[in-house]
Amino acid sequence: MTQLGLVFSISNAVAAMMQIPSGLLSDKYGRRRLHVLGTLLAVFPPLMYSLANNLNDLVPWVILAGFGTGLYIPVRWAIVADASSSKTMASAYSWTNISWLIGSTTAPFIGGVIADLYGIRFPFLASFVLRFTVFPLALLLGETKRKTQARVIEHDAKANAVYPYATTMILFSLVNIVQGFGIGVSGPVIPVFVVSNFSVDFAFVGMLYSIGFGLASIIVQVPGGKCSDRFDRRSVMFVTFLTSAPFFLLFAYSRSPLELIVFMFVSNATLNLSWSAFQTLLMDATPSSKWGFINGVSATTFWIGTLTGNIISGILWDGVGALAPFYASALTIALSAVFPLLLRETRTKPKQASNPDLL
Repeated sequence: MTQLGLVFSISNAVAAMMQIPSGLLSDKYGRRRLHVLGTLLAVFPPLMYSLANNLNDLVPWVILAGFGTGLYIPVRWAIVADASSSKTMASAYSWTNISWLIGSTTAPFIGGVIADLYGIRFPFLASFVLRFTVFPLALLLGETKRKTQARVIEHDAKANAVYPYATTMILFSLVNIVQGFGIGVSGPVIPVFVVSNFSVDFAFVGMLYSIGFGLASIIVQVPGGKCSDRFDRRSVMFVTFLTSAPFFLLFAYSRSPLELIVFMFVSNATLNLSWSAFQTLLMDATPSSKWGFINGVSATTFWIGTLTGNIISGILWDGVGALAPFYASALTIALSAVFPLLLRETRTKPKQASNPDLL
């Protein structure tokens, strides 16, 4: 388990190192070329995974996977912000996330079925083919950075007046590091925990992720966007972070496969309800000329947390016990709820009319 956690962490480490430079370069030179390059590099690792015979064979390809991911992740989120107005950004992020989650919801179950029928290597070949089809779509996407420049002066003045930029970056980074650790510390051991404690096959593990993560995340994206538009976004984050935390621990106390699905579903649905609020508040509190950079910082700090969690995961499992990673996950996700309380809401409240006859 310790070795497995280290392999997970290599890709995360490389991605973390690349995301801030990628964001900075996209702010200066544009989004399109970096997005295309990162998408292309991410195509090949699954093919090489299918040919690996041991952990050492995986190392160069998880490095390449992390490099490609580190290039395109911050750029993609910056592209969404470029193409949105302040009023439509929460909705745009919700629907963008839904489009990604539709694929990731069905894929784990299909991958598990394919692994049971044709062997563990075959899903990686399918992943290679699917990733290859994404590359032409990336080529069709035009440059969006110029759309940002028309709004730079107005938005930058608004963002700097509402909240100090450095403070925003630090607080959101702390949320990402702590919460990334909470997710990363249980991530590598969940499949092993499920298979070792219940008589299930790979297809069930795939279905668990499809329903417990994918479907749970999809159904809350539109409600999450509406919550972001309607309520104080800091409160949305605080409530969802704190409420979701116990279910990450209850998962480890499941007495049946059905309870595994239920607890994973509730934990991820509740946590992901905050995603639009988090991303929209981050963009709204940041100068638009730095959107690529701040998305790089946000992604990097989350990957740093996840990387650390991946490393600690196997150590806790081997050294303390099978339940230890789940306790660590619940405690750190609950801790992440503290930081939104230190943020400020960037949305301007409408002024009340002074004439009582108008009310």
